[in-house]
Amino acid sequence: MTSLKFLLYIACFGYAFAKNMQHYKISMVSTSDSNKAAIFTHAESPVWDVHTQSLYFVDALQQNVHRLDYFSGKIYTKHIGYGQVNVVSLVEGSSRLLVAVRAALYLLDWNVAGDAALRLLTTFDEGLPDNLINEGKADSKGRFWAGTKGPQTGDDVLPDKATFYSISQQTFINPQIQLRPVSISNGLTWSLNNTVMYYIDSPTQKIEAFDFDPVNGEISGRRTIIDISDYGYEDAIPDGMTIDSRGHLWVAVMFGGSVLHIDPDSRTIVYGYKLPVTRVTSLCWGGPNLDELFVTTSKEKSHLNEPLSGAIFTIRETGSHGVPMYRFRFDNADDY
Repeated sequence: MTSLKFLLYIACFGYAFAKNMQHYKISMVSTSDSNKAAIFTHAESPVWDVHTQSLYFVDALQQNVHRLDYFSGKIYTKHIGYGQVNVVSLVEGSSRLLVAVRAALYLLDWNVAGDAALRLLTTFDEGLPDNLINEGKADSKGRFWAGTKGPQTGDDVLPDKATFYSISQQTFINPQIQLRPVSISNGLTWSLNNTVMYYIDSPTQKIEAFDFDPVNGEISGRRTIIDISDYGYEDAIPDGMTIDSRGHLWVAVMFGGSVLHIDPDSRTIVYGYKLPVTRVTSLCWGGPNLDELFVTTSKEKSHLNEPLSGAIFTIRETGSHGVPMYRFRFDNADDY
């Protein structure tokens, strides 16, 4: 357990896409004893818990699930010995968490020591031992949608070797294939009226949309909202994604050092937020008023001139705020 606090890092201007310049503030999670940024190897999958006022996230390569208590500034850690952990999600009505370890989904009991805390739900991409679950979120009905990525060497992932799935508490043993093939499933969120699902397969460099049937959990009508290569990000990829209370999208740009605020209806970039690191992985809204954008980053293979790579940033005073995240529904989670 480490004591942390939020350290004001920089107050600056937006850039590139905004017609009207606006102020915003960037802070970072900092160790209280040294007043330096708390650095993680590859922070991912931030999730805000409105009930406990905590931020959950993973350090994928260190195989850790973390919980940052907002008011005390303390961070608690659960190590997973079994393998790389890329995703954490909340479970409705339960203190257990849903986590993705390697290519499987587990319920995690924080209070049980070691990997005995893991209860296997289901596995993906059987017969493809080098594939990993890369991203996942629950929808408004409590289904969990998650996608894999293929074998990876350095920053390169073999294309078209993975699949995007959904499960429910009735069908978790047999995950439903939603898209195949994909390369790297990443950002995922739903419109406020639950009629559109937004999705990112990172190497395409596109933020895409599907018509979404919330009753049957079906998607159709695939289309492109934004291709970031059209905006000067030829060497970057869109990664994590979230939505705000106006229905606007916020996208982390890996290798691009940015967060993009996107209006999906007009298919335009409203604003770009520049961070002092290149590898921006994911983001979510949090804080007591859901008006702080928590942004995770990675120091893996980062340049030596980026000492803050791997830090967790918050972007404040954007004029936007989020909505509570959906939770996976599994009615007997505590007894499973």
